[in-house]
Amino acid sequence: MQTLFLLPVGFYLLVMPILFSAWMTFFRRDEEMSDEERKTSWFVIAIATMLWPIVLPFAYLELLGKLKRSTKTARLYQRMLETTNSQQAA
Repeated sequence: MQTLFLLPVGFYLLVMPILFSAWMTFFRRDEEMSDEERKTSWFVIAIATMLWPIVLPFAYLELLGKLKRSTKTARLYQRMLETTNSQQAA
């Protein structure tokens, strides 16, 4: 019974530093933040790291939404180019 409890806790504790280091990499790359935004970001990163089982699925869904929108936009531009090229050729 103890193993059933320790396995998910171990997985949770194993994933936390991995996500924290990945999110800190993104945080450090942003050089346009003000001091207040940096303080707020530290707080958000700390909370998100502790609550990653909840945060991660929502972040993934947001990325999927952005991917779908960008794919639709790319297809629209491609159709526009094809239409323009076919009109120029005629």
